[in-house]
Amino acid sequence: MHRLQWVDVSHPQCNTVRKYVYRRYKRAFNAQLDEFMPVFLTLFEGEKIVSVCGIRAANTSPLFLEQYLDQSAETLVSNALGTEVKRSELIEFGQLASFSMGFSREHFHLMAQKLINQGFRYCIFTATQPLMALMKRMGLSLNIVHNADDSRVTNVSRWGSYYQHRPQIVVGCLQEGLQILSPQPAQSLLGVLYE
Repeated sequence: MHRLQWVDVSHPQCNTVRKYVYRRYKRAFNAQLDEFMPVFLTLFEGEKIVSVCGIRAANTSPLFLEQYLDQSAETLVSNALGTEVKRSELIEFGQLASFSMGFSREHFHLMAQKLINQGFRYCIFTATQPLMALMKRMGLSLNIVHNADDSRVTNVSRWGSYYQHRPQIVVGCLQEGLQILSPQPAQSLLGVLYE
C-alpha cells in the first residue's frame, strides 16, 4: 500500500527524508546539498521511502529557481502559459529523488491531486535532460522557459556535476498533468492513502 505524506521540519521523518535526498544527489551528481526544500511530498511503500519531491509555495518565500531569473516566477509562468498566474497559485518542485524504479508516474499523479486540493494551479521547476526525457515518456508537455545558469548560483561547487546535465526551467498546469497522469483502470487497483 502506497501513501503520500507531507513531510516538513516538524515531521518525525524529516531528517530521514533529507538524508535520502542528500544520498540520491550525491550518487547522481556527486553533489553535497546543504539546503533543502521546506516540504517534501514523500511516497512511502509501507515504511520504506520510494520517491521524494520537495515543494515550496511561491507566496511563502522566494523560490530557489528565481535566482536564475530577471523577473518574478509568476510573471514568467503567466507569459509562458498566456494566462494570469497569481503567486498564491504557484508551487516550485525541487530535489526530486528516488532510488526505486517505476514510481514516478504514481508519485507525480498523487502530488498533482494533493496540490490542486490545496489551491495550487501551476508548477515551476528546474529539470535536467534525463528528467525531461522521463516526463516526455509519460506524455507530459514540457513548457521550457529559461536555462538554469550556474553562474547565478552562489554555491555552485556543492552541486557537483548537476549543471553538466543542462538543467532548464519548466512550467506547467497541474490540472493538465493530473489528467495525463490519471491511472488506467488496471492501475487504479493499487491501494493509495493520503496523510
